[in-house]
Amino acid sequence: MQYEPSSETAPETKAYALDDQHPTKENLANPLSSFETKVQMEPQATKEGDNEVKNQPTTCKKELKKEVAQKKEKKRKRKIEESDSDEVVKVDDEKHLEVNARPLNQRITPKQFMKVIKDMPETHVNAIKDIGFGGFLELDLDAHKSIFSDQVVRSFDPDRVSLVLDKNQEIDITQLDIHLVYGLPMAGELIEEPYQEIDETWKEFLRRWRGLFGMTSGSPLNSNVIAEIERLKYEPVSKDFLLHFIICAVNCCIRSTANPSLNYKFLYSCMDTTKIKHLNWCEYAYRSLISSTIEWQDGSAFFTGPLPFLMICYFDRLQRSKIENPRQFPLISIWKKELIKERMKIENKRGFGKGLVIDRMQKIQVQQNEQQFPEDSSKSTKEIMVSSNFK
Repeated sequence: MQYEPSSETAPETKAYALDDQHPTKENLANPLSSFETKVQMEPQATKEGDNEVKNQPTTCKKELKKEVAQKKEKKRKRKIEESDSDEVVKVDDEKHLEVNARPLNQRITPKQFMKVIKDMPETHVNAIKDIGFGGFLELDLDAHKSIFSDQVVRSFDPDRVSLVLDKNQEIDITQLDIHLVYGLPMAGELIEEPYQEIDETWKEFLRRWRGLFGMTSGSPLNSNVIAEIERLKYEPVSKDFLLHFIICAVNCCIRSTANPSLNYKFLYSCMDTTKIKHLNWCEYAYRSLISSTIEWQDGSAFFTGPLPFLMICYFDRLQRSKIENPRQFPLISIWKKELIKERMKIENKRGFGKGLVIDRMQKIQVQQNEQQFPEDSSKSTKEIMVSSNFK
């Protein structure tokens, strides 16, 4: 399918303690006999877990406990390895974070997507910007599969729709914040995700799309779609290229799944690629943020929501050590690996959620003329970011 650029522009919007045997008449009467019996006792076959430590000789309890811990760690790592990230979780230095926090894992991290968007031809870059997804071309951050990420997600209150921080401060989150971070369209039709494949047009669309990957049901792996983007970016811009780009951007930055398959049902609203920029993607991300956070806080093994958004929003709106953070629309173009690395040093040293909550930046449009902006006279308007503090 050949892509035809639209003349329209995207709509602007504003010892567990080891169980010691209790004394009995028998072992009080003959303590040596009781000790000998305890040493001779053979390990019992039990379920994998801490219970294996019970009723073991004193000399080998430490070794058994160490072995149990190693088994648990291997089991946890097997789950993590199912995701597409090879980042190692390091939490030893995060002393200020809550003890009950856990490393946050995602099935689909930005890692592979960031590789494929490098060296994107200008024609493809313009086509991506034309549908309102240009902000994701700036994506440059680590998966941050860490205790800190879990803390950010746990601080989000789905009922208040805000990040609840230190000293009763809150960062309220609206669809506007998603627009400011990602630069996505914030107005238009709501995105539909049908549960059943009844509509004939939808069924035919899926049949063709799945056929590209040799499938008849379900969805392909993220790595397969990434490979298709890599191939198509060296060919003329096509509808398939745009759809695959959107699928990967959505799954790593907005809403994925807790299993290896991709989230794809939102494509129902994207079958006509000319309508993509007229969809309310900020509302979709907003809705996904709330539902995915509830799932994670209820114990889901993987966080499936917009983690990059939450992190960038937190970094931008919480001022630390009176340091003024740079601001530019979209914010994803500012908060990249190096800046995040510097910010994380402060987070790890001084603790999560401490600082001054500042107001979101405001995006305004001012009329541009050649004298004021001679270096960019081809545009009729220029976006300026204005921010102010409160509290």
